[in-house]
Amino acid sequence: MVSTVTDTTFLTSDQYLEKENAVAYGEDELGQDAFLTLFTAQLQNQNPLDPMDNEAFVSQLAEFSSLEGIKGMQGSLDNMVNGMRQDQMVAGANLVGKKVQVAGGNFTGGNGEITKGSIDLENGAQSVILSVYDPASGDLIYRDTQGARLPGRAEMNWNGRDRQGEIVPEGSYLMSASAVINGKLETVPVTTMADVRSVSWDPSAQEITLEVGDNVFVALADIERIAI
Repeated sequence: MVSTVTDTTFLTSDQYLEKENAVAYGEDELGQDAFLTLFTAQLQNQNPLDPMDNEAFVSQLAEFSSLEGIKGMQGSLDNMVNGMRQDQMVAGANLVGKKVQVAGGNFTGGNGEITKGSIDLENGAQSVILSVYDPASGDLIYRDTQGARLPGRAEMNWNGRDRQGEIVPEGSYLMSASAVINGKLETVPVTTMADVRSVSWDPSAQEITLEVGDNVFVALADIERIAI
């Protein structure tokens, strides 16, 4: 009488873990169906002399469940971020054509119209020098030396004319200020009201930016005030 013997290949725990890792770190992701198939095959083909213990069994199930949960949470976070981005784009689009208060001194002015700027003087100043430049060429358009200022916010106005009193064309300009404080000349940051020309998304900073001059962009979060 001849007996038929089925050739069954048994794997040790270490051998199966090695096989599982090879699949997990391959080019394709290990999905739920693939994991269950692999895990079932592992149980069927484990070495009876070296079976998987209960701790390893529970550990693998817990690890896979954790990874699946992380994937689901990541998807939810991505959807939330995309929704917030869309909301910010809509909010930014509503500002196009409006004036916003921004630091840096960029503004649209000239044509004999008054443009207002402001500076913060914590300790006041003996004198203040207002300068207006063409940002494209760097040419000085206007300069005015003003008197002493008390501590606090100081307003500065430009009349839209050059140093000879001639009206300059409407366009993009840069306002800067220097102040004599305790006998020393210091540069002081200027805040101006600028026209919002367009809105865009900055992928590097992951935020909305507003164009307030020729290729001059500021973050939506840096807007100090919006003119109604």
